[in-house]
Amino acid sequence: MYIVPSEMSAANRKTENNAASYKVLELQSIIVGKDIDQGYYDIKALDSEAEVAGKKMHKNAVLHAEPSYMNEKFSIKGKVEFKPSEFEKVVKKNEKIIMKDPGHYVVGTEIQAGSYVLSRTTDKIGVFVDVKDETKTESFQTIQWDIDEKVKKPIVLELKKGYNVYIEKTGKDGYISNEGDLILEVSEQESEFITLRTQIGSFIVLSY
Repeated sequence: MYIVPSEMSAANRKTENNAASYKVLELQSIIVGKDIDQGYYDIKALDSEAEVAGKKMHKNAVLHAEPSYMNEKFSIKGKVEFKPSEFEKVVKKNEKIIMKDPGHYVVGTEIQAGSYVLSRTTDKIGVFVDVKDETKTESFQTIQWDIDEKVKKPIVLELKKGYNVYIEKTGKDGYISNEGDLILEVSEQESEFITLRTQIGSFIVLSY
């Protein structure tokens, strides 16, 4: 368990504040502050033997915004790229946000706050999603779908600014998977609210 330093809190999680530095490392035990700098990393497997802190990864698989805290210790296998994360908004198209890479995301920074219906493009991946407030120890919402599981009813996520969303996708072999996407689709209720708010705004402008 690590106490999140203020410079790594969700409120300060910006590209320009990320103290991480680029490294390519192979089979070794890592101490944060000695082998890599503290910060957030996009971790990419550069070969088929890659494993990070017990997570097995196929070549070219990516973990987004993995936090590395000062004096944290973990081991890697294979050849792994540590690239400083950039916190850009995930593109929303036709009221849908496509989540490709597993990892950590912050609502308000990368994901627009709102009410969403969660789905996946294939049931050939296992999915784990955890939503929490950084200031809380307990999760607000946790979703887990097994491989080949049929989802019987829509899962709605209420995402507020500052919430942390952790996504994990795994294949049948137990490896972290970047195949298949998670979809966050604006819920009908949220969509109706946005439409109403837009209409009211247009009315006020016209009245003025």
